Amino acid sequence: MPDVKSFENRLAQLNAWWGKITLIGKINSHNVAATILDDMNRTQSKFGELQQKLTHNLLYENVQKLVLDNSSKAQVAIDLLIRNLFERTADVGFLATDNDIRVFLAEQQPSQQQIDFIETRLQEYVKKYSVYDEIMVFDTKGQLKAHLDKSSPVKFSDDPLLAQTLASSDDYVETFRYTDLQPGRRHSLIYSCKITETDQKTSKSLGVLCLCFRFDDEIHGIFANLLNQEEKGILTILSVDGQVIASSDEQRVPLRAKFSANTPLRLNIYQGKDYITNTRETSGYQGFFGLGWYGQMMTPLNEAFSGKHAASQRSDFTDIMEQASSFPQELRNIRKASADINADLGLLVLNGQIASARKNAAEFMPVLEAIKQIGSDIASIFTASVNRLQEVTVMSSHLNNAGFLAALAADIMDRNLYERANDCRWWALTSAFRHNLAQPELSPADKRQISEILQYINALYTVYTNLYVYNVHGEILAVSDSKQTQWVGTTVDASTGALAALQNSNSQKYSVSPFVDTHLYQNRHTYIYNAAITDLTDPKKVLGGIGIVFDSEPQFSAMLEETLPRDENGQLLKHCFAVYTDRNKNLIAVANRADLKVGDKLTLEDRFFGLPNGQHSSDIIQYDNQSYVLGMAASKGYREYKTADGYQNDVLALVFIPF
Repeated sequence: MPDVKSFENRLAQLNAWWGKITLIGKINSHNVAATILDDMNRTQSKFGELQQKLTHNLLYENVQKLVLDNSSKAQVAIDLLIRNLFERTADVGFLATDNDIRVFLAEQQPSQQQIDFIETRLQEYVKKYSVYDEIMVFDTKGQLKAHLDKSSPVKFSDDPLLAQTLASSDDYVETFRYTDLQPGRRHSLIYSCKITETDQKTSKSLGVLCLCFRFDDEIHGIFANLLNQEEKGILTILSVDGQVIASSDEQRVPLRAKFSANTPLRLNIYQGKDYITNTRETSGYQGFFGLGWYGQMMTPLNEAFSGKHAASQRSDFTDIMEQASSFPQELRNIRKASADINADLGLLVLNGQIASARKNAAEFMPVLEAIKQIGSDIASIFTASVNRLQEVTVMSSHLNNAGFLAALAADIMDRNLYERANDCRWWALTSAFRHNLAQPELSPADKRQISEILQYINALYTVYTNLYVYNVHGEILAVSDSKQTQWVGTTVDASTGALAALQNSNSQKYSVSPFVDTHLYQNRHTYIYNAAITDLTDPKKVLGGIGIVFDSEPQFSAMLEETLPRDENGQLLKHCFAVYTDRNKNLIAVANRADLKVGDKLTLEDRFFGLPNGQHSSDIIQYDNQSYVLGMAASKGYREYKTADGYQNDVLALVFIPF
C-alpha cells in the first residue's frame, strides 16, 4: 500500500531526526534538567503508539474498501447471470407448447416445406430472443428434425440430456457441459423441455426442444460492464464444485481451474501468486438458483492497492466527512489524540525554554525549537493521513459504491424490459391469433380460443397484469384477465402505443406506450408493449395487434430495492432509497420512500438529469435536509434493445445513501 508506506517512511525519518536532536541536547546542555528531555521522550513514545494505531486503521480501511468492491462485483456478476437465466426457464417451457412445433413433430415424414416453415418460425424466435444461438427440435429417438445452425453436422444425438428430459416431469432441464449437440463448442448451456401432444404433462411425448444459450457472449458482456480497463482483478464464474467455467482473463485464470467455492473471503496462492479472493453464491431470483454457480473476484495482492486515487475537489469535503456517521470513530480519535499530544509537547517546549533562560542555557533553545517543529510535522502527517483516508479510501468507497448501485439498477431495468419487447413480438406470431383475425368475422368460439391462449401465457409470465388482442380498428377482442373483461369491445386509445403497432407489419418492430397512467392498469402508470399481428399468408398485411400491460409498480420497486445497500444483518440501511426517473424528473418508480409518488417530479438540480446514456456518476448532496451520497446512472439498453431497434426511452436510476 503506497500511501501507508509513504506515511510510515516520513514518520520514521522524523522519529530518527527527533532521536538525533535529543542526543545533541543531552551532550551539549548539562545545565538543563534531565526531566525535560525525559518528558519529551515520553511524548515521542506516545506518538509512536498512536502511529501503530493509525497504521493498523489505514491497513484495515484499505483492505475493507477492496473487499467490499470485490464482493460487490462477484455478487453482481452471478446475480445478473442468474436473473437472465431465470427468463430462459419460462422461454423453453412456453415454446415447447407451441402448436406449430407439435403439429410438425406429429408428422412421421415432414416435407421440406414443413421443415422450412418450422425453421423460419424458430429463426423468428431467435431474432427476438437474441440470447440464443441455436434451437434444436428432436424426436423421441434422438433424430434432429429441425434446427437453425446450418454449419452444425448434427443429425442425431444420444446425449443423455435428451433421455433425461423425456423422463423428467420438471418444467425444464438445465445442462452446462460439453455436448455433441454443439460439437464445435467447448461447452454449452442448454435448456431442454419435453414436447407433448397436449398441455397435460402425462400426454404422449413427441420429442425434445433444446434452447442453446449464448453463454460466452453473455458472460463477456457482464464482465465488460463490471471491470474497467485499468482493472487488475479477474472475475470468474465457478461451478458448484469450484471449477472455473468463465473467466475475464483466461490467460491468467483458465477454464477448469479449481478453487474452494465455499470460503467467501480468503488470501490464496494461485500459480505462485498471492490473490485476495472474494467468492459469492447467488442470491437467486424468484426462487431460481440455477445450477448452484458462484461469482468470484480475484485481485493480485501486489497490485491490489497500486491504483491511482482521484482526490475530491470539494472544499467542504472534510466538514462533510466529519458529519458522516460512517467514518470510523477510532480515526477521529487518532486525529484528536495527535493534536492533543502535540499541544502537550508545545507546553513542554515552553517549560524547557523558561528553564533554559533561568540557567542561561541558550545552547538548548535550538534543540527545543527543532523538537517543537518535529512534533508539529508529526501531527501534520497524522492529520493529512486521516484526511487522505477520509477522502481517498472511505469517501471514494461510498461514492464508487453509490454509482455502482445506480448503474446496476439501470442495467437490471434494461435487461428486464428487453424481455418485454421480445415477448410481445413473439406472441404476436401465434398462429391461432393470425388465423382467427384473418376471418371476416370472429365467432364467440374464436374469441374464446384467443382468450384461453392469453390466459395460458399470462399464467406463465406473471410480470403482466393483462394481455389483450385487438383488431385492425383497435377494438379489444379478448383479454387474459377474467376480471378485466369490461374492456372487451372497447377501443384502445393512442396512449397505449397500439396505433404505432398497427402501422408496421415488420415482425421485428414493437411499440411502447409513454409511461402514463392508464385505465388498463387501474389508472396507475405503466408501460404497455405492443406488436402487430399479421396475416399468415401475407405477412405484410396487419390484422390487429397484441398489447401486454407490464406490472410496473411492484416490478420496478423490486428492481430498485434489490440494489439498495444493506447492513451486516441483511436489512436495508436506514433512510436509503432509490428511484427511476425520466430526463424531465418525472418519477417512474420509488423504493423505500413513502412520501415520493410515481408521476410526481423529483426536486433535484437539472445537472443530475443530463448524464449521457450508459454512464454513471456520484456526488454528495443535501436532499430534504439530509446529507446523501447520490449515485446516478443513465440507461444504455441491453443487446439490441434501445440500442439498435429504434426505441428511445432514457431512464435514470438514482440511489440515495445517507451519511
